[in-house]
Amino acid sequence: MKKTAFALATAVMAAGAWAEQLWPGPDTVMRAQADSSIATLADGSVGVTTGVKASWPGVRMDFAKGEADLSIFNRFTVTVSNTTHETRTVHLSVKGRAVQGQGPGGSVVLKPHETGNIVALVRALPWTLDAPLKLEGMNGYPAAKDGAGGGFDIRHTTSFHIFFVQDGVASGFSVLRVTADRGARQPKVLDAKTFLPFVDRFGQFIHDEWPGKVHDEAELKRTKADEDAWLAANGATPIPDADRFGGWAGGPQLKATGFFRTEKVKGKWWLVDPDGRLFFSHGVDCVGIGNGTTGISFRENYFSWLPAKDDPEFGEFWGRASWPAAHGFYKDKEHLPYDTFSFANANLRRKYGTEWKAKYIDRAHRRLCAWGLNTIANWSWSDIYSRDRTPYTLCLGTHGTPRLKDSKGWWGALPDPFNPEFEKTFRERARSAAKKMRDDSWCIGVFVDNELSWNSEERMKDVAEQYFSTIRRVLREELPNHLYLGCRIAWGTDVVYRAAARHCDVVSVNIYNRRPVKDLPADAEDKPMINGEFHFGAFDRGMFHTGLVATRDQDERAQCYRDFVHACLVHPRFVGTHWFQWQDQALTGRGDGENYQIGFLNVADVPYPELVQAARDVASMMYKRRYAGQ
Repeated sequence: MKKTAFALATAVMAAGAWAEQLWPGPDTVMRAQADSSIATLADGSVGVTTGVKASWPGVRMDFAKGEADLSIFNRFTVTVSNTTHETRTVHLSVKGRAVQGQGPGGSVVLKPHETGNIVALVRALPWTLDAPLKLEGMNGYPAAKDGAGGGFDIRHTTSFHIFFVQDGVASGFSVLRVTADRGARQPKVLDAKTFLPFVDRFGQFIHDEWPGKVHDEAELKRTKADEDAWLAANGATPIPDADRFGGWAGGPQLKATGFFRTEKVKGKWWLVDPDGRLFFSHGVDCVGIGNGTTGISFRENYFSWLPAKDDPEFGEFWGRASWPAAHGFYKDKEHLPYDTFSFANANLRRKYGTEWKAKYIDRAHRRLCAWGLNTIANWSWSDIYSRDRTPYTLCLGTHGTPRLKDSKGWWGALPDPFNPEFEKTFRERARSAAKKMRDDSWCIGVFVDNELSWNSEERMKDVAEQYFSTIRRVLREELPNHLYLGCRIAWGTDVVYRAAARHCDVVSVNIYNRRPVKDLPADAEDKPMINGEFHFGAFDRGMFHTGLVATRDQDERAQCYRDFVHACLVHPRFVGTHWFQWQDQALTGRGDGENYQIGFLNVADVPYPELVQAARDVASMMYKRRYAGQ
């Protein structure tokens, strides 16, 4: 066996393949992360104790020489143990020279004092190249056999981060060992010299086949006919006893106010629809067009077909954008305008003809009903949700307002809620929205902002209090009929959750995990919660990235969906959960490089049948399950 660039510890046989132990070993060292401490336990494992100040407390396994060449390996396994009395999720992120979102990683959910494995696949993609090839603008793409490219260069691995996502609770775990092996599955090797172009006229990967791939316009039209037949047979909602909003007409009759509200019933929080019926928000984000828009400039050779910009049939799907400064992969081209094209929209034009927008709007509502989804969630197209057919959530933001100067985060600095421009600008946006939907009974409520970079400093208490109280006051004055759904917290300590619970009607969180692991602190005001984002993806349908939570295939992806929503249904606070997102992202990435297989639909507007069935299964029992607590 080829050895790595450093002396590895003794090789051991594991799962039928040679594995080499990285830690404990002479060439690696464990170091505590921020707000964490470590100690060697009696069995030789490292015990980790975490506080509540850092966002990702835990431990880091560093290589003694700074970095290591691990290119002979396909898989890493970290064995960890939960040392607490609560069920906890332990995460792994393998670091190198790649930006966030490109390195291998994984997680494991552990019951109290349970031991388990976090498995990170280095070459999870079914394809690899026989030589390095520079590819840009994508979080995931095929790497060379020696580990170069693919968004993560395994030849320059620097550390393994093993951590909790901060939820305001001091906690702990132990690390027993870290191993690396080749794994059982070997990817298909592709010729780098003939790899380009790799995108066909439908926006699909050229160099392989999979169930559901479209090969010509006639086949694309057949997918429409097939779905027409399915909708004719399954068009009624699978939600038993559903009222016009998708609420539970078979349940108790509560006070009807003409708008959505919240109420605690039999120890569980609920949404109550305008007709006074219990409502669980089973929804999906980004319902609309444009999900498949991707950058073309500087990489035109990726594509086997591109129409002229004045093409009478497809020219309208060209656009212009600029690389975002914080997330651009073209570091020498940040802020430089570039051309975009939407293969997803071009496919809609091929599939539905010249009146494709009107037909697509109708089809979206028919699909939502048939799939058992009763909410058009964040970042959706107003031409779809403004039809009085499916309840929806509105998205407003404080973008463009002054930022806190010493704040930073993945999506940028926090807004400064003490600056007078903050309230002025947000009020203008709320007032503008009110002109269209102040009295719209189909609007569940309003999300304001998304995944803000709440820091752990003590001053966040005052910032969070000012932020949430100002927004609540403005919404009560401008949009009094609709719920304030919070800011979709991805990272935040107890002070943020407490402030959100004081001022929001519903506290929103985004959870990328196999279970809904977030909750309010015990001393927070008792409020309902809603999950604004979750997803699972797989590599078995021609895409280059699974998204933030990977699964083995479409069947496991569907089962993870069932399990996640079921867990929300039995949780006393959660009143809904929204899948991110409606359609897969572009194979070649959106503006920040995300190219995730996370849709209910692929780029050709064809539903994933496994995920659709999972949603229907959940919908068929969601009200009785939540009401009965089973």
